Amino acid sequence: MKEYRNEHIIVHWYPELCAHPGTCLRLLPKVFNLEQRPWVNVDAAEPEEIIRAIDQCPSGALRYSLPKGSKVNAQRANGVGNLNYEDRNPSEVKIKVCSNGPLLVEGSALLIGIDGKVLKEGGRIALCRCGFSENRPFCDGVHSKKGWVPDRNIRENDMDNIGSGNQLLSEKMGENQ
Repeated sequence: MKEYRNEHIIVHWYPELCAHPGTCLRLLPKVFNLEQRPWVNVDAAEPEEIIRAIDQCPSGALRYSLPKGSKVNAQRANGVGNLNYEDRNPSEVKIKVCSNGPLLVEGSALLIGIDGKVLKEGGRIALCRCGFSENRPFCDGVHSKKGWVPDRNIRENDMDNIGSGNQLLSEKMGENQ
């Protein structure tokens, strides 16, 4: 985790969680800019603007907190991007990565398609992880017929330590940024 701070906001970046859709870059390019070092400039916008952008980070790789004495109204800093959001809003949905198989979603969930329509509402959903399913985003079991075994050398309890393909952005941003 890397921190970028000033007297009113602290931005926390977890590069291993970043899915790199570029949301932050599009929403607030004066703060989030891959061509500058460091790539996060917390002095380039008001803290409230940064909070609104981070609250839209789809992966949760960007988070924020307020340092003691911040001018920001704490009530405006309680969104999903707040570093302590999960402590105040316990998870009701569990997602398990199955070894060489789907993502299993358990808990009250609403799955929405790219067209904005509800695909499934319910307590259990098996989502395709291999990309071969003829019923995407749902798993249809075709991964086993295709010989898809990305986790063959990984023990089930080691899944938490797997990177998420962030090497490219991490290299662009540099180790020390």
